[in-house]
Amino acid sequence: MFRNLLIINLIILFLAICSDAAFLPDIKGIFNEPYEAKRDAIIVGEQLLTTGGHLLLNSREQQVNDIFLRLKSEELSNGFNNAEQNAGAMHFFKAKPLIEASPVFQFLQQMPKGALLHVHTSASVSSKWVVKNLFYMPGLLRCVRADGVSVLSFRHMPDKHNCVTEYVEVNKERQQFSAGPEEYDRAMEALINLYTPQPEVDYSTINQVWTKFQNMFSTMSDVLVYIPAVRSYYRQMLQEMYDDNIMYSEVRMNLYELYDQNGTTFAPEQSLNVLMQIVAEFQQVHPDFLGIKVIISPNRNAAPEAMQQRFNTFKINHSKYPKELIGFDLVGQEDTGKPLHEYVNILKQKPETAKFFFHAGETNWFGGPIDYNILDALLLNTTRIGHGYALMKHPLLWNTVKARDIALEVNPLSNQILHLVWDLRNHPGTFFMAENIPIVICNDDPGFWNAKGLSYDFYYAIMSMAPNYAGLKTLKQLVWNSVKYSSFDEAERQRAYQLLQKKWDEFIENVLSHQ
Repeated sequence: MFRNLLIINLIILFLAICSDAAFLPDIKGIFNEPYEAKRDAIIVGEQLLTTGGHLLLNSREQQVNDIFLRLKSEELSNGFNNAEQNAGAMHFFKAKPLIEASPVFQFLQQMPKGALLHVHTSASVSSKWVVKNLFYMPGLLRCVRADGVSVLSFRHMPDKHNCVTEYVEVNKERQQFSAGPEEYDRAMEALINLYTPQPEVDYSTINQVWTKFQNMFSTMSDVLVYIPAVRSYYRQMLQEMYDDNIMYSEVRMNLYELYDQNGTTFAPEQSLNVLMQIVAEFQQVHPDFLGIKVIISPNRNAAPEAMQQRFNTFKINHSKYPKELIGFDLVGQEDTGKPLHEYVNILKQKPETAKFFFHAGETNWFGGPIDYNILDALLLNTTRIGHGYALMKHPLLWNTVKARDIALEVNPLSNQILHLVWDLRNHPGTFFMAENIPIVICNDDPGFWNAKGLSYDFYYAIMSMAPNYAGLKTLKQLVWNSVKYSSFDEAERQRAYQLLQKKWDEFIENVLSHQ
């Protein structure tokens, strides 16, 4: 109550300072204060309104906050004076070496991240690991389509996939590569990594980068339904999350028919069973990892009949696995995909126990039809919004999001790399934080830019999108948001909060003990 009254008074004060309006005669006493006092009061009022602004830190946290802000201030000051060293203003492909050398980044790597609520399994593992492990597995074959895209498979007699070349054995090709095995590995990694030293040249339009991005899924799709490969891949996915202090995740994936070394195929629901088996094995070794829940996410370009079939399949599988398979989404480039509005009659058939987690507003366009996906997501009662990049252009919608306490899954690196924004200081996340619109920090497709875990996205969130003065309060709010806006039931949520608090307290003590 005190905080609300304080904010109201500060707003009234600001209006009074900036206006001669006759309707404010009774509050003149409030602003008969010195100029600097009024100015300071407004600054404090804005700080209270931002993400984490209302949190209170205990004495130990305040000490860590002082340490963090010193590191942050030094780095911001260096970047202000040396633009070529300002990682927070640079494209990730150019900034990554600077970020990895940053004390701020190293601080963030130690920090508990809570839950990861927006990641696609098929692009969740670092590209270097995929090359060194999956691409060395015996039996991997490669062919090339007419558009130059490589397709990989472990099948004994794989489909042509529109290839214009015959399949060749990858391990044999690697040994015979004229420039040597290391150069071959780099060429293979380029098939599943968007990295380029000159992104502004190689991806001069959004459609160029999205074309390569979507082609990389085509390259990997048959690899990640081969049971020995996908089991190894899922283990590494969990390990990379755990190593970056993530304790739970809600992942986007589809259920596809699997195959094994003998060419035997297995029903699509086996995809879910394999993932959950790997999670259970991982939890035996790491009991402080709280597991995985799945959001089914077909492509948004499906014909209505095909979408109806996929939604029916989702409903059947959700009825079998309601705790594991929690919701539904549509994915793919929104600018070129079909809008949510086309599927409303299908999506209205959602079971009461299922949830929606719609990608919506992942676009720079304004005024429909693309950005109206946010409107339809809200009308369909989405639980969270994936990206919500265009939301700030729609005041009725962002006020609705705030009033209904719907979290935005903000993916800083993805939005930059997929061509929505170059300098992340201009990301709408700055507005979301200033307005304290609920957000969670996510990583979307980190494997496709060789970024393990969440620390890189948290770096940009705190160094580019948050105010310069934002420190541990903002970080803590973002971490706690990830549990608050998860799909845990109440018992699971309370356990998660208890575990998170324990890990947070250990983190605080660890930072202080190394000073």
